[in-house]
Amino acid sequence: KGTASISSTHALNKQLRSTTFPTNFSQKVHTNKLHRVIFQTWIEQRVTELLGFEDEIVGSTAVHLFLPEVTTNTAGGDDNNGGGEASYAQDVDPR
Repeated sequence: KGTASISSTHALNKQLRSTTFPTNFSQKVHTNKLHRVIFQTWIEQRVTELLGFEDEIVGSTAVHLFLPEVTTNTAGGDDNNGGGEASYAQDVDPR
């Protein structure tokens, strides 16, 4: 009996549907306004704290999951960014 509830996501989905989240969770986060180096350092320190030892692979994986990659436009094409400006791959939805 106990393993069926673990393998089924029905109960979890039902609980998520009935959960009410704060209104600020519906606001998208514009990652181009973040200080990437500060967040990267914090994420790596927090991962090290949770694991109890330093692991570069897990830390960098966590950073890449939470912070999208930066692409630089050097051609100055038609994408409204202008030449040489950094643009981020996407906005992160906090939900």
